[in-house]
Amino acid sequence: MVSSLRLAEITKKWHGGGSNKVTSPTAAAAAAACPRGHFAAYTRDGSRFFIPIAYLGSDIFRELLNTAEEEFGAPGDRPIVLPCSAARLDQILAGFRAAAGKKSKIW
Repeated sequence: MVSSLRLAEITKKWHGGGSNKVTSPTAAAAAAACPRGHFAAYTRDGSRFFIPIAYLGSDIFRELLNTAEEEFGAPGDRPIVLPCSAARLDQILAGFRAAAGKKSKIW
């Protein structure tokens, strides 16, 4: 299992080494609109999602990011593209939200 610190390092590498410099207008627009505690990612069909950083610790997102890097290469100065459709990513995110809702119920 990859630690959350290692995932943060990978994310910084994908976003250009963690510097504050934005190198493209597309990246600037995505960074400006992304809520705090989330990262912006696109699906194969071009839909944009804001995904909570907490989800990076899950096996599903680790596998998605590994597959994305194999298929598309490290993003560098371009957005992260996940190798799935928008409908599939909606299903994955709905599963995370449902699991979080079950954990927060107090009996």
